[in-house]
Amino acid sequence: MISTSDAFVLLGKIIDGTGADPTDDGAVAVMGEVIDWVGKADALPPRWRAEGTEVIDCTGRCILPGLVDAHTHLSFGEAQSEEELGIYTSVEYRSMLAGYHAAKVLKAGVTSASEAASTYSISVALRDAIEAGIVEGPRLSAAGRQITTHQGLEDPFPSWVPFQPGVPGTLVRNRDEILEAVRLQVKDGIDLIKVSGSADAALSNEPLSGAAFRAEEFDLLADEVHRLERHCAVHARTAESVKLSARAGFDWIFHASYMDDEGLDLVGERQIPLVPTLTLLFNMVEAAQGTVGVSAVDVFKQEIDAAAEILTRAHSLGVEIIAGSESGLSLVPFGQWHAREMEIFVTHLGMSPLEAIRAGTLAASRTLPSWRGRIGSIEEGKRADLLVVAGDPSVDIGVLQQPSKFEMVFKDGRAVDQTPVPDRRVHPFERTRIFLQGKFVYDEEAQRGVVT
Repeated sequence: MISTSDAFVLLGKIIDGTGADPTDDGAVAVMGEVIDWVGKADALPPRWRAEGTEVIDCTGRCILPGLVDAHTHLSFGEAQSEEELGIYTSVEYRSMLAGYHAAKVLKAGVTSASEAASTYSISVALRDAIEAGIVEGPRLSAAGRQITTHQGLEDPFPSWVPFQPGVPGTLVRNRDEILEAVRLQVKDGIDLIKVSGSADAALSNEPLSGAAFRAEEFDLLADEVHRLERHCAVHARTAESVKLSARAGFDWIFHASYMDDEGLDLVGERQIPLVPTLTLLFNMVEAAQGTVGVSAVDVFKQEIDAAAEILTRAHSLGVEIIAGSESGLSLVPFGQWHAREMEIFVTHLGMSPLEAIRAGTLAASRTLPSWRGRIGSIEEGKRADLLVVAGDPSVDIGVLQQPSKFEMVFKDGRAVDQTPVPDRRVHPFERTRIFLQGKFVYDEEAQRGVVT
């Protein structure tokens, strides 16, 4: 079932991404890069019934919009530690890796993604390379390095270690540096500015509180970004960081795990979408090893419980909840977990499968500002980004977490080659240099050394 023409019709059950009920026995007509017509197959216009029209019969399957991942880090290279992310591998090698991983993401049914922070300026270059047809991948909305302070995310090393050039953050110390950071990123071609509004439990192993910026600094950031006609998003896990960024007018908020009632009221009043990214937390708990450590698991479980409670309330009050995976670290490798967030929304936030699909398609398209209104749903005039699935995610949302069931992926009306991306070899210089995991001690009874 591979389309080789610029005009074709797909027949099957349509889940359009808007949250509307599915259309049984539906038809989607594609002309070039866009959807020309959608509706019941028996109402297909005469121009699409002409002899010679290519018809792809997907009976027994579902036709969905291509997935939109609102939180990716394609330049992170599936790093296993802060050292690997911030120090190892050159910008040139990391750029090559980003292109390699972008193809994996597209083949996993993600036709659009929002790059929420990048090492160096790789996201901008990758976006442009994909648009130029140099590399294969989803269309991207590109952020640069997220703007942070010593109390925010992406300043992970002790004060006696210089700020590393590979860290996906820009450290600012005062008002002038905030303005310069924003203006420089806009000059370099970003689509959106990412701000680190709070720290992260993954680095502290303790419950979070406080905010990384003062209220007037949040205001300054949002005002300057909007003055320059860009969008701004914020990493905000704590109650304080959510309230300050909501008052400042940030366009969407990542996480909001510890949002309180006042923050929920602000988010609701100002209609600010939330991108929880619970997939990372769930994966951390289930992995419970490596640099995360078993000692941190209780902290992550606590955050999951807090987030599930407040986000369920937010959803019930009509706050837009958007799906994003945070693919890019070894805990969330590319091409593996892009639909898990939708499943979590159903199991833990009380969404219906159709609501969750909307969260991972049409709603998520808000995080690609220059593409709003043109992607994210199966509607006439929109880009022909389509996913043909064996199974029915409107009944079992878990189907979307099984890429083996993705029979066809279309981006801009063109079928994506589903041949898997070959596995790659990991060079020693990409990994943290560890002498030994543990200690090699002498066991008197065994009269030999053992690892403890």
